[in-house]
Amino acid sequence: MREGARAHCCCYARAVLRASLVLGAVLALSAPALADADLFSCRVIVTGTDMRSRPDGLRRCVRDVVVKATGRPSVRDDGRIEPIVADAPALVEDFVYLDRMTDIPRHDEQGSRDRPYDLVAHLNPEAVTERLQQAGLSVWRARPVLAVTVAVTPRDGNRFDVTAEGDASERQRQALLAAADRFGMRVALPTSEQLGAGRLPGGIALDGRLVWSPADFGWNAEWRLGGTGTAWEVRGASFDEAYRAGIGGAAERLSHP
Repeated sequence: MREGARAHCCCYARAVLRASLVLGAVLALSAPALADADLFSCRVIVTGTDMRSRPDGLRRCVRDVVVKATGRPSVRDDGRIEPIVADAPALVEDFVYLDRMTDIPRHDEQGSRDRPYDLVAHLNPEAVTERLQQAGLSVWRARPVLAVTVAVTPRDGNRFDVTAEGDASERQRQALLAAADRFGMRVALPTSEQLGAGRLPGGIALDGRLVWSPADFGWNAEWRLGGTGTAWEVRGASFDEAYRAGIGGAAERLSHP
């Protein structure tokens, strides 16, 4: 990747459009499968827009895309993908930096080199697909919708359900959607009305139970994938980690049953 050709303003409109489409697609909570363009896009946090953090940022992007495209969180540290990650500059088609402190005036070092940015990148689908095949892996394209129900018991003991519109579950819902984006999965949450009537959205059922555990200094989460009888858990996690364990665990099991 030549520095001049891949400056941070390179293809700005196209990269921002892709980032917007990814976010909009996840928030839609309905379509049966992600478009390939979404599977090969990524977003990581870096410091500054120069070459100090860009190489590492692009490598992290490629690693994230490999996990998302295959639907297999287990390959994140698989030695087979290391040559793909190392070749990140050749696989990235375009990228853009988005300022995470847009509403904060620039000052001293925090205003330039040490300012945090989202590095949003899009990889070449054909090149990544070919490299995955060479590594004995493949892109998972026929992805189902996950119909997710989650019951949450916070530290105050006031249990609530995560729904598509409830104010009480806003932070949990955003964590779930972020996990869905991370692993390239479509999720459908029930509305409060549907939940009250015992009606759930269509899709493969993923049932979760999150309970705050003072003893474990975090959330204990249990997940069960409908139709398979498969269950798994995570203990002492943040709720972001708990939802990544749920959505990522479902992706791993469905992509390679």
